Formats: sequence, structure tokens, C-alpha cells
Amino acid sequence: MFCTLICCMDGRFIHIINEYIRNNYRYEYVDTITDAGPVNKIIYDDYLKAVEDKIVLISINKHKSDHIFIAGHSDCAGCPIDDKTQKNYIKKAVKMIREHLSDIAVTGLFVYKEGDIEILIDFV
Repeated sequence: MFCTLICCMDGRFIHIINEYIRNNYRYEYVDTITDAGPVNKIIYDDYLKAVEDKIVLISINKHKSDHIFIAGHSDCAGCPIDDKTQKNYIKKAVKMIREHLSDIAVTGLFVYKEGDIEILIDFV
């Protein structure tokens, strides 16, 4: 079973998020779409459309992914803002994706420097 993760390319956090998803949800495989700080980009329609094409054409249609996770993290070089603002971007991105893909579960996650993960918003 597949799900989809949109997250920062920062190697400190990718494995933590993937492991969290595998341990706390029913997914064996995590299609991971990375970019430098994508949570401050995905809230814009042009970027969302580019990412959505990858999600829909590959992860959903080919791998039958039925859940999208959007994750951000503390100390992000690609999104160099405070945690509170970044969390708001994640929530907005989750809502925007949910509007475009209403039959797919969407969850927003935030990872702290220590590796703790907070669920910010969850449409399942």
C-alpha cells in the first residue's frame, strides 16, 4: 500500500517522517516528493499544480496512493521562518490539496529538531 509525502529535502528529517508514517499508518511504501522548504511554495497555485500533477499522475493513478502527507520541520533552510508561520503554511497547503483532491485523505505534519512529530491537521 502506498501513500504520498511532500516534504523538505533535508536529510535529517525524511527518514524520521517516513518511519513515522509506516509505524502509525497502514502504509508500506511512501512516495516522497521533496523540495527545499515546499510548505512555503505549495500554497501558491502554480507550484501546487506542478506537485499535484506528480501526485495524481504517478502516486495516485499508478501506485493507488490514498493518503497525502505534507510535512515541514524546524530549522528549515528552504523555508527560513518561525515554526508557527510554517505550521500555518502546512495547514493551508493541506486544505488546498483537500479542495483539489476531495476523495483523498490529507494530513499535515510538523517535525521538531528533536524528531518529535506533531499532527497539525488531518482530513481522513
